[in-house]
Amino acid sequence: MANSPMLGGVSPNEIENVAETIGAPTVAGASLTARFSRRVSALVAARAGKGDNGRFSIFLQSEALFDDVQRCTHSEAPLLKNGADPVVDKVWLSTASLSTSFELLLQWSDAASLFQAIRDAGLGTIPAVVVDWRSGAPVGSLYKSGLSNLEDSEPIFFENVPISPDQMKKVLDNFYERSLRTPLLVVEGHAKRVWKDAAKGVPEHRPEEVIQGRLLDALKAIFARHELRAEPVTEDGRADIVISMKTVSATGLPAVVNEWVLELKALADRTHTDNPVPAGKIPEAIRGGLEQAIAYKTQLNAVHAALCCYDMRATDVGDEMCFGHVNDDAGIYQVPLWRWYLFRSTEKSREVKGYLSSV
Repeated sequence: MANSPMLGGVSPNEIENVAETIGAPTVAGASLTARFSRRVSALVAARAGKGDNGRFSIFLQSEALFDDVQRCTHSEAPLLKNGADPVVDKVWLSTASLSTSFELLLQWSDAASLFQAIRDAGLGTIPAVVVDWRSGAPVGSLYKSGLSNLEDSEPIFFENVPISPDQMKKVLDNFYERSLRTPLLVVEGHAKRVWKDAAKGVPEHRPEEVIQGRLLDALKAIFARHELRAEPVTEDGRADIVISMKTVSATGLPAVVNEWVLELKALADRTHTDNPVPAGKIPEAIRGGLEQAIAYKTQLNAVHAALCCYDMRATDVGDEMCFGHVNDDAGIYQVPLWRWYLFRSTEKSREVKGYLSSV
């Protein structure tokens, strides 16, 4: 057999082994909006370090840049991404890569008039990162569907600091509410489907892989200063999502801290071929998921691990019944058990929210 080709002195097998071990780079496979959020975050962090202060910065992501920029008076900023130009109290229009950027010369006096000026320019439906500098440290918000839809906003964490359990849970709750709660949300924006037939409770094949991909992209946009990897290899298998933070060791050397391991489980009572799942399989899957979370936390020396269950069963049994058989072990190993129920119809979701009180 002929020898394998060498790439810069490295064989394809060596490249494959490294890729399996450390996972793909954080931006690999990320959506354009997630990439945009991360690049804006790096730019904002750089400018904050140089003392920028003021009121607001808004960054608008356009993939039709040279058409959109004609909507208002503008000035080209070709080297914006280098971090040498102040960004405060300005509106920027750019692509996801920030490789070509323009300052939009809009008239505004406060946050309300600033948002309205962007809408009046016809740019209210494109993704926007809003940075509020008024408290001294920049505070970020991501509007994935633009400033015409203020309800669709999420925080962006600009600082490279630890993620608390409360922060993580809130972000995961928001992801569920915006992307998974109802079948209509699941398919919004031509996203990959979780349900094959929601009304019958039939999931797609391996629904947790679909959830993993969508969640990973959302986390990349929000925790924009952290590194995120899908399925890095450990001695005990592949962790679903690992979130890491760059830091400095006690000796002053660069170091990486694995902050979070998220183990995901989709709990369905029917298979993708519409066959019933034996009742005992779901408790086994939950116990196995907890065991995986503990193992990966140990192998990766992670600060936190959580078991994230996406419940697709016909009946919402509640957390106590779902996790009762593993609560003690989860407490011993300090692994939170989090669960979200995926409704099979929008009508049922509305009913549970109780908009109409009973007489």
